[in-house]
Amino acid sequence: MIRIFLKGFGREIKMLWHDKRMLFMFLVAPVALSIVVCGAFSGGIVNNIPLAAVDSNSSAKTRALIDAFDQSDRFYVPYVVTDQEEALSLMESGEVLGVIVIPADYTRALQIGQQAEVLVGVNSANNIVGNSAVVSIMQVVKTVSSQIAVKSFVAGGSTLGDGTAKVMPISTVLRPWFNPQFSYLTYLGLGLTGLIFHQLFLMTVATAFAEEKKEGILSGKMTAMESAIHFVNKFIFYGGLGYANILFNYYAILKVFHFPMRGNQQDLAILCGCFILSLLGVGALLGTLCKNTIHAIQWLMALTYPLFILSGFSWPHSEMPKALVDGAQFLPSTHFLSPVREIVLMGVGFETKTVAHGKEMLLLLALGAFVLSVLVFAGKAYEAKKRMHPKAAEKEVVQA
Repeated sequence: MIRIFLKGFGREIKMLWHDKRMLFMFLVAPVALSIVVCGAFSGGIVNNIPLAAVDSNSSAKTRALIDAFDQSDRFYVPYVVTDQEEALSLMESGEVLGVIVIPADYTRALQIGQQAEVLVGVNSANNIVGNSAVVSIMQVVKTVSSQIAVKSFVAGGSTLGDGTAKVMPISTVLRPWFNPQFSYLTYLGLGLTGLIFHQLFLMTVATAFAEEKKEGILSGKMTAMESAIHFVNKFIFYGGLGYANILFNYYAILKVFHFPMRGNQQDLAILCGCFILSLLGVGALLGTLCKNTIHAIQWLMALTYPLFILSGFSWPHSEMPKALVDGAQFLPSTHFLSPVREIVLMGVGFETKTVAHGKEMLLLLALGAFVLSVLVFAGKAYEAKKRMHPKAAEKEVVQA
């Protein structure tokens, strides 16, 4: 038995080595794709949003407002036009992503102490750009308004401090914790890295088991004992390699993109191990149930985006229908992606309820998936053996 067990490791290495495509997908693609995807968000936040300004009555005050937008980090104003339709045309053609419409009576309203109304239109077809633009536009307008009001009070004899207090009686100090720049790289990078590994690792394990239906342990050509030993070998082989691979992936991402590792590295390593255990059972179950490798890959491709959304990483479970949230509890990604973000960015560990719950659920899912995969594997192996040797199949399975 020991000889068969040791021989099984050589068999797995040989199978993986000769399948260059799967070798690449398993060992190289996860970190390569994670670096590419995170690199796309390396800008961190959305800056340099182009705007068109509609200024039908150019004056020093209207130019000051336009300059305030143009000099901010988030915007620049490449077009100043006199007609609103022309500005809308620029937005429809993609030249700009927003429009500032300054009315003809803007300067006069400010001069006589009335409120001047400015129309700001934003292209919200892209929600990320739209939300960033709306928040930043309000900040620019608020700053310009405050400056005008303070100058008015100072001109009336008030001190600068008194004028500021009258304009802004409440002072707000904003302190964003854990992601102070509101960086999309910090927000999405860790989750996308986990998702990429999740799909490629599942594909590798599922393919490895699906391939066994040809000449391997699910072909009916091995004894029940040999099939069982090689089944366990697969779990140990891919589990060990997968664990080393996911640790390397996160190490590379944290170093290349300078993520702040605020939590305990040991907690991250333990959570990754629980994640691998849960994926092994799911991959084995999927590969055993699917007719062939193409069938397994098609299922994984179809489920990639739903798995990420349902995990609660990018969109909170509190805003999802209860049925979807309940179903998401059976997904390993649900109990891994968000806890990883909490460990790395927030510096918490298993002493917190959410991270500890994630570990417990991953282990529970790992146990359930393993038991199911064993039962399905035993059934498929028996069916294959029965087709090969109808009379001896039942006797051999009972002896094993």
